[in-house]
Amino acid sequence: MLNEAFLTEFKRCLPELETRRAHLEATLIQLLKSEGIEFQFVSSRVKSLESLRRKLSRPDKTYSELWHVTDLIGLRIATYFEDSTERIARVIERAFTVDLAHSARRDHFNEQGGFGYRSVHYVCRTDADVSFEIQVRTSLQHAWAEVEHDLGYKPTEAVPESIRRRFSRIASLLEIADDEFVAIRQALAQYRTSASAALADPQASLPLDVVTLRELVNDPRVSAVDAEIAALLKKPTDSALFREGYLVRLLCGAGLDTTRGVLEALSTHGASLGALVRPYFDFAQAMWAMNLQNLETVPRGYALFFLAHAAVLRSQELELAKVSRLAKIYTALDYPGDEAKAQSVASGLVAALRKR
Repeated sequence: MLNEAFLTEFKRCLPELETRRAHLEATLIQLLKSEGIEFQFVSSRVKSLESLRRKLSRPDKTYSELWHVTDLIGLRIATYFEDSTERIARVIERAFTVDLAHSARRDHFNEQGGFGYRSVHYVCRTDADVSFEIQVRTSLQHAWAEVEHDLGYKPTEAVPESIRRRFSRIASLLEIADDEFVAIRQALAQYRTSASAALADPQASLPLDVVTLRELVNDPRVSAVDAEIAALLKKPTDSALFREGYLVRLLCGAGLDTTRGVLEALSTHGASLGALVRPYFDFAQAMWAMNLQNLETVPRGYALFFLAHAAVLRSQELELAKVSRLAKIYTALDYPGDEAKAQSVASGLVAALRKR
């Protein structure tokens, strides 16, 4: 039954609750970062007066005092991957006093056969014996909960069988998606490991993609040319990678579509790549008003940008064929739908670097 005294006490304590909310949110963020756990967001709120009024008015809820309401302060953590939720749960159980009797792991189907979606739900207490709730979900689980809330139905409510089946299908699809995201991350990690091992074998060759490129730029041979270019430009090197998606497409367009192909080309042209750097920036200044002074650092893999151009410019092809190849690359990467501009840039660059 509604107790107006509880509402009066709640209004009086709002400033203190807001202070606790902010402290708890900051504490959670710091705990997750210290554990190296990636998350999408941590959010928090103090229960609104109207929401509390509705809760206290419910006939199925009775409270002997205001502080028995467990969600006056609520926090939510959304993480990218399903397997991170257990890591976060362990952090919460170590850091806070958990009321296990009121906490729950909510699965996608409940005992009544209702629809729903998963989350980890903790009720915790502060040193002052004030309860607060923490919900842990993946991004997809959070999206499900928001849509479910907007539709105005809860898993325990009776809805038509046809609607319940459709909700269940969506929940199952999201569950599969969460599992697949974890599997994809694991597969990428295994691929990175195999790519790193393959680069140590001079006979091995892998298709060039973003994963193999990231391993490739760590090769000492690439790093050495990056450092040489940085010295020529009198700029410090950077730990950031140069436009990886662009670089993959550029190298593949130049015919360097495997890790072995890139390293063989580097062996052939690496010592003379420096000769392309200054003329290229002179051309860029004239063509695009690109001021070298605006380049603050030399990113990792920058040598491969020049290597792609060297693979075309130093081939045995006719000059016209070189222009055609570069124009095709520039049309795909820089001037989609504007072949004339790509042709103009390619011919100008070939002319500028003809003797280099």
